[in-house]
Amino acid sequence: MTQTESAILAHARRCAPAESCGFVVSTPEGERYFPCVNISGEPEAYFRMSPEDWLQAEMQGEIVALVHSHPGGLPWLSETDRRLQVQSD
Repeated sequence: MTQTESAILAHARRCAPAESCGFVVSTPEGERYFPCVNISGEPEAYFRMSPEDWLQAEMQGEIVALVHSHPGGLPWLSETDRRLQVQSD
């Protein structure tokens, strides 16, 4: 498991039962996970990142992935995730 994957999983454990969210950022020093605060009104079911967290991540380097957890759910893309992924291409 990579250091980035370990950081993502540790953040998800700390946030449970709420969904965790964050960015994987490519920096001059290498890839790193930038954890964000889930500001959703229903954090156990949805995630929402603040514009400030998004900007902070962008200032660190190139955002290469957006990550969020599914506490108590299955470890793959939900139907909503699939729809939003297609819309972002």
